[in-house]
Amino acid sequence: MHRLERETLTVYGLAAALILMMASASIAYRSVDRFATRADLVQHSHVVINQTNLLLSELKDAETGSRGYLLTRDKRFLEPYEQAVRVLPAQLQTLKALTRDNAGQQQAIAVLSRLTAQQLAILREGIALEPQIDHDRNAKVMAIALQGKRVMDEIRAVVGHMAADEEQILSRRTAAENTDSHRTKRWVVLGSLAAIALLLAAFWALHREIQKRRAAQEQAEKTALELADLYNNAPCAYHSVDAQGVITRINDTELAWLGYTRDEIVGKMRHPDLMTPESAERYRQTVFPLLQEQGWLKDVEFGYVRKDGSILCGALNASVVRDAQGRFVKSRASLYDITDRKQTELRIRQLNAQLDQRAAELEMTNKELESFSYSVSHDLRSPLRAIDGFSRMMEEDYANRLDDEGRRILQVIRDNSKKMGQLIDDLLAFSRLGRKPVEATLIDMDALVDEVWSQACAAAHGGARNAAPRLRREPLPAVWGDAAMIRQVLANLISNAIKYSSRQAEPLVEISGSQEGTETLYQVRDNGVGFDMQYYNKLFRVFQRLHGADEFPGTGVGLAIVQRVVVRHGGRVWAQSEPGVGSTFTFSLPKKEAT
Repeated sequence: MHRLERETLTVYGLAAALILMMASASIAYRSVDRFATRADLVQHSHVVINQTNLLLSELKDAETGSRGYLLTRDKRFLEPYEQAVRVLPAQLQTLKALTRDNAGQQQAIAVLSRLTAQQLAILREGIALEPQIDHDRNAKVMAIALQGKRVMDEIRAVVGHMAADEEQILSRRTAAENTDSHRTKRWVVLGSLAAIALLLAAFWALHREIQKRRAAQEQAEKTALELADLYNNAPCAYHSVDAQGVITRINDTELAWLGYTRDEIVGKMRHPDLMTPESAERYRQTVFPLLQEQGWLKDVEFGYVRKDGSILCGALNASVVRDAQGRFVKSRASLYDITDRKQTELRIRQLNAQLDQRAAELEMTNKELESFSYSVSHDLRSPLRAIDGFSRMMEEDYANRLDDEGRRILQVIRDNSKKMGQLIDDLLAFSRLGRKPVEATLIDMDALVDEVWSQACAAAHGGARNAAPRLRREPLPAVWGDAAMIRQVLANLISNAIKYSSRQAEPLVEISGSQEGTETLYQVRDNGVGFDMQYYNKLFRVFQRLHGADEFPGTGVGLAIVQRVVVRHGGRVWAQSEPGVGSTFTFSLPKKEAT
C-alpha cells in the first residue's frame, strides 16, 4: 500500500472515530436531557400523589376533629377542621394546576372538589348541632356521621383512583426511562467501542507510519552521510561556483590536492584565483563565458597553483544549473588530477624524440651497414673469383705435376672458395631484404608450396625425385604478402626440413596452415635430427649454426632471412624441437581482407 493511501485511511479513521465520539456525546446529551425531563415528570407524579394524600389527610384530620368536638364539645378539636377549611381550597387548586395536562385527573379533581365541599358541609352541619343530649340529636349525629362516612369513602375512592392513575403514569415513565437508559448505554458503549477501535487502528497506523518515516528519515540521513562521504572522498575533485564565479562548495579531495581549508576558499575565492595566470586569463576570457552559453565543459585542461606554490594539472568537466527563466544559477564541476599524466606525456614526448633520434641514427647506421655489406660482398667476389679461377687452371694445367696431397689442398681451396661465394650470396640476399619494399598481393599458398617443394627436392637430390622425402600437406589458407619474399621463407624452411631429415630411414615433411584470430599460421614440421632448445636464442641470428658444416652444409643465414621477412610483414616466427625427434617451425602473417 502506498504511503498516500495509508495517510488517507488514517485520516478517514480519525475522522470516523471523531464522528462516532461526537455521535456518542450527542446521544448521551439527548439521553440526559430526556432523563431530566422524565425525572421532572416522575417528580411531578410523586408531587400529585403526595398532594392527593395530603388532601385526604386533611379531610381525615377534619373528620376526626369534628368527631372529637361532637363528643367533647372541646373546641380544640375544631382546629383540624378549621385548618382544612383554610388550606383545602388552595390544595385543590394546586392539585388542579399539577394535573392540568391530564384530562382524566382534571375530571377526578372536579369530583374531588365537589366531594370535599360536601364533606366540609357535612362536618359543618354536625358542628352546628346543639350540645343538648336527646334522642333527636343522637339520630342527627348518626345520620351526619353515616353521610360523612359515605362521602369520605367516595373521596377515598377518588383519591385512590387518582393515585392509581398517577402510579400507572409513574410506572410507564419509569419503564420508558429505563428502556431509554439501556438503549442510551448500549449506543454509547457501542459507539465508544467503535471509536476506541478506530482510534486504536488510527494510532496503530500512525505508529506504523511514524516508524516508517523514522526509518525513512534514518535511511535518508544515512544516504545523505554516504553521499557526503562519497562527495568529499571521491577520487576526483568537485566544486560549484555561482554566477559570479565564486566557489560556493568544494569537496575534501580538491582541498587536499590544493592544500587549502574550506574556510579559506568557500565564499571568498573565485575559481580562476586558484589557477596559474595563463589558465586564469583563458578561463575568464574564453572558458567561463562558453560555459555560461553552452551549459557544459568537457576535459578542459588548466594549471592550478597549490598553496605551497607547486603546480597541479587538472582536466575540468562542468555542467550548468539554470532557473526557470534560463538564467545561470550555478555550475557543478569535477576536476581530475592529470599531473602525473602530463608529466608522463612529457617524458613520452622526450623519449619519442630520443627514439626518433635513435631510429634516425639506427636507420643511417643500417643503411651504412647495408651499403658496407653490399660493397664488401661485391669487393670480395673479385678475389674469390680469381682464387677459384687460378685454382681451376692449376688443377687443369698442373694436375700431373701435383701429388695427391697437392691435389687435395687444391680441392680444399676450391671448396672453400665456393663456400665463401655462397656465404657472400646469402649475405647479399639478407642485405637486399632490408632495402626491398614489401609489395603485398594475395598469395595462393598451396601452389607456392608445391612449386617450392619441387625445386627444393630437385636441388637437394639432383633431380632424383624418388630420393625425396615424403610430403604430407594440408590445404593451406591464402595470405596477403610479398610473393617473392614469402617464397624465400618457404624455400629456406623446406630446404632445412629436407636437409635435416635426410638421414632418417623414412624422411617426412609436414606442412599445414590455420586461421587463429587476426593471424594466419603456417607450420613446417620434419622428423629430422632436431636441436636442443637451450640454444634457441641463437637460432635466428646471422651466421649462427647449431650443427657443424661437416654434418650438414649451410651458411647460417637462412633462418635470419626467414625472421627478417616475417617481421617485415608484421608477423612472428618461432620453433619447437627435440633432438632425434624433429623440429617444427611456425610463422604467422596478419590477416587482411581482399579489396
